[in-house]
Amino acid sequence: MKLTYKHVLGALACIAISGLATASIAAESAQATIGHLKIDVSANCKGGNAFFRVRNSGEAWPKTSTFRIYNMTKGKRKLISKRRMRLKDGQRASFKIRTAKLPTNRIGIWIKPGWYEREFAYDATIRCG
Repeated sequence: MKLTYKHVLGALACIAISGLATASIAAESAQATIGHLKIDVSANCKGGNAFFRVRNSGEAWPKTSTFRIYNMTKGKRKLISKRRMRLKDGQRASFKIRTAKLPTNRIGIWIKPGWYEREFAYDATIRCG
């Protein structure tokens, strides 16, 4: 059987495309093996508002995480805001919460990563008011 120039180019293109697909799958798998969440969280009050500042001090996150802000009452927590974000290495996020209308003026933030299970524990809490 005689192979034409078009057949040879078609076969090489198929090999190149499957090689690229394999390489991209391998890269995604490598990204998914990132370690635990490494963050720096600070909280402060100013003018009756609470401010949370979060900085990713580890590697870029492979998936989004949910930032949850809770109103803290006696033994309970009520979700008042949540946002899904993905931070690069060194990237920062800031949140401003008006505490004047909250019953306890006490709030906390917890970040739930999307790539592994993490037990609930506030990353920072503050009481303003």
